[in-house]
Amino acid sequence: MRRPPDFRDLVGDDLTPEELERLRRADAALRSVPPPPAEVPARLTQSVAALPLETRAWSRRRVLPALALAAALAALFFALGRWTGGDDFEERATLDMQPTRAAPEASGSIQIGERDDASGNLKLRLTVDGLPELPPGDYYILWVAKDGEFAGTCGTFAVGEGETTVDMSVSYRLRDFDAWNISKWDPDGEPPELLRARIGST
Repeated sequence: MRRPPDFRDLVGDDLTPEELERLRRADAALRSVPPPPAEVPARLTQSVAALPLETRAWSRRRVLPALALAAALAALFFALGRWTGGDDFEERATLDMQPTRAAPEASGSIQIGERDDASGNLKLRLTVDGLPELPPGDYYILWVAKDGEFAGTCGTFAVGEGETTVDMSVSYRLRDFDAWNISKWDPDGEPPELLRARIGST
């Protein structure tokens, strides 16, 4: 076993008697401390393991209902926002569109809104159902006719599964036309009408 160094070897010979005595007392105190155990006693390990773990305030059983409640509240507030004025579309008339032989399963309607004060454009809300989805890059077109002829475009749209609703606006005076039509856009020809509605007195 290796012999520990002597106190004088550690501090040297250039100290005053007072400093030497003070360091000697400190050295004696440090040497009197017993060494740490080679390993943690089994009783201490068992005692620590027996301590109760901290209880989590948000367990899985509490998180899931909280998330469900948050989702329900978000949906409720969204619905209230639309019902109490979050949606500024004010309908003044609705026209049902009739399917043609080219799309017998299709249906649609056009809601006529008010004119925008800032732009003067007339607000429209188009709802369609039963039109087939088109390949990427293809789309449908809502247009107005006069005496059976194309007279102006109101907007283009695509559809997904189920019902599709699209907001549009036009600057036209509706009394200048006599029909709404929906067709698939075809730059090389005049595709058949799929849905139509008479404009009437709107």
